[in-house]
Amino acid sequence: SKFLKTARVMDDDFNWCGGESLLVQVGDVLDRGDHELACFYLLCKLSRQASEAGGGVILLHGNHEALNAMGLFQYAFPEGNAEFEEIVGKGVDSYFENQRWRIQFAGNQPCRWAAFEPGGLLAEPLLSQMKVAVTVGHSVFVHAGLTATHIRDMGGIEGMNKAARDWILTVHHGNNRNDGDFSSVEEILNYADERAKLATAAMPACLGGGIGSPSPVWMRDYSQPSDAAPKNPKAQLMINAALESLQGDVQRMVMGHTPQDKINAALNGKAWRIDVGASRGVASGLPEVLEIIHEGGEKGEDLINILTLSGERVPSEERQILDVKLI
Repeated sequence: SKFLKTARVMDDDFNWCGGESLLVQVGDVLDRGDHELACFYLLCKLSRQASEAGGGVILLHGNHEALNAMGLFQYAFPEGNAEFEEIVGKGVDSYFENQRWRIQFAGNQPCRWAAFEPGGLLAEPLLSQMKVAVTVGHSVFVHAGLTATHIRDMGGIEGMNKAARDWILTVHHGNNRNDGDFSSVEEILNYADERAKLATAAMPACLGGGIGSPSPVWMRDYSQPSDAAPKNPKAQLMINAALESLQGDVQRMVMGHTPQDKINAALNGKAWRIDVGASRGVASGLPEVLEIIHEGGEKGEDLINILTLSGERVPSEERQILDVKLI
């Protein structure tokens, strides 16, 4: 909630006050603490209110949303799992009037898995509404980064978003076995393993990968090391090509994924790195928000500032990262 108040789009009563502003959240709501469902609930509520006010809220997929959809919960917090037990588990138990539906998940966080898997409880109302990337004005937003190859081979931003939506809406493992009628522990384990493998095998490239992967939700070519010029010597050429391959006058890429001490811009102002690791699940950093006022300058240029928790509005010029190799 501190981010939303820092962004000046939510009031003290947790209601939208951003008017026609457009809020873009760049992914990784999951695996960041104890109240993941509460965060999504608040963002969805604000989205409805923003729409009524002429504004909007856009949520992007992060690599942790992708991990959870595949049944990989190694980064989840115990208290976060307890939230799913309380909100999801009790409701499903009540619906079936028993807990045998849990057996098919082989003890691997059945409430969380049932909520986030493709075709699961949150697939249609939440996850299918999220994007891999989105262009707003002169900015493209993505969790980790985009390359010209992504844009060419994945059908552009529209193709990526469609692929992600189609995948998350599809049940890949066949029929659920909610009756829990298995003949052995081995059968349960094999069923759960196959359930995860089938979803993972069908995952589109725009969401796939893992540590070190060059995908849009995993790459770090523009953001690593933190608070310094990217170590990849081809990063400037890569981001130039990516922006040029997008339709319209897209001038910058805004990304999360790699925590920074402060929001900053690298690669001649084209790579805005906005993950400040503020959650307890990362680095407990201080919230900051990137503010872009579309064509708000005297010459029609975008005005870019960083909003801080203390109420400061820091000009973008003060957060530029220089590549010392080029000086």
